[in-house]
Amino acid sequence: MSDPIELIERRIQAVLDGEKSTRGLHLFCQLGGKNEDSGITTLQISGSGWALVSWRLEDETQMFSYQLPDEDMRRLYGMLMRFPFWSVSPARRERLEEESNIHMRISDQEKGFSHGVQFFTGDYDDYPMLRDLMERISKLVEVLSEGTITAAAG
Repeated sequence: MSDPIELIERRIQAVLDGEKSTRGLHLFCQLGGKNEDSGITTLQISGSGWALVSWRLEDETQMFSYQLPDEDMRRLYGMLMRFPFWSVSPARRERLEEESNIHMRISDQEKGFSHGVQFFTGDYDDYPMLRDLMERISKLVEVLSEGTITAAAG
């Protein structure tokens, strides 16, 4: 049996090489938590191209949904290959007061696997690739929400 990280990278590379579609892939990113004053921002992108961006704080919510074209899906997965969050293993620990919690997960329903990573913005010093990725994810959230949701990731 192959290593989950190897499976992820082979699957994404097959998309980038035009050998496979993104169908079955799913990206999930959640920034924040119920104990954070900034609320919870979530980005979900399904392999069919549906992108959902939401923000919630107590009873307030904002939600946006879009159908991304194949070209944008390939660009997204190209970005993930440049910033492979699945390759890091930050230590499990309690959140410091000034930090934001981040959970990222990628799954492939076609192959039946997923891989997730939970980290804090304070982990950026040890994993600068996560900071670079989250800056791009934050910009994507802002664009998809037409500037309504700002996901401060650091």
